[in-house]
Amino acid sequence: MPTMLVTGANRGLGLELVRQYLGEGWTAVACCRNPGGADALNALKDGAGGRLSVHQMDVNNAGEIAAVAKVLDGAPIDLLINNAGIVDSYGTGVAEGNDDPDLKNYDHEFWLEILNTNVVAPGRIIGAFADNVAVSDKKLIAMMTSGLGSVANTWQAGRYAYRTSKAGLNMLTRSAGEWLEKRQITIIAIAPGWTRTELGGPSAPTAVEDSVAGMRAIFDRLTIADTGTYWNFDGQQLPW
Repeated sequence: MPTMLVTGANRGLGLELVRQYLGEGWTAVACCRNPGGADALNALKDGAGGRLSVHQMDVNNAGEIAAVAKVLDGAPIDLLINNAGIVDSYGTGVAEGNDDPDLKNYDHEFWLEILNTNVVAPGRIIGAFADNVAVSDKKLIAMMTSGLGSVANTWQAGRYAYRTSKAGLNMLTRSAGEWLEKRQITIIAIAPGWTRTELGGPSAPTAVEDSVAGMRAIFDRLTIADTGTYWNFDGQQLPW
């Protein structure tokens, strides 16, 4: 029975990833900042027959990450999904044309917070659980990025914090890929599309169920030859 671990599992894409993989018979390790308030996730746990464990883990808290890693010491993780992240103005920003492109008006402290959560934290997560992935059968790490992180596709001012964080996450995928490949671990960056979640907002064109189903189809066909690649949830590869 394969096992997946996902961060930010209490809502949106993370919650739907847990739901769909449980439906496929997997075991799931779900991590979030406040398990006590994760009602939908805990409801899944109640009906999972012991195949879902829920752990408190803020991805910016090294102690909480270490605690989960200790619980899982030696346990195989077939699929590690770095899903947790934050955004600057999703649902009210560039997609609707309302973002202020003037850098003197930007919240630079929040920019640093976004970079820490969206780039540094996933690196910390990989370091904590790479050994678990290495002893699994599938040996796959997925980094939840965005099409807005594509440098080649971007010529639009605004959303600087989110765009640079996802471009940085893409570089982390490529750079860590060389290290992980030596352990036969495949790592990819994957964009879920603009999805109707709490972060994506109600105007997003893609249902969360469809986004996750598309990503799962990609995960199913990946091999080590695909390591270090950048995908959209619909199966198209994206330019860096």
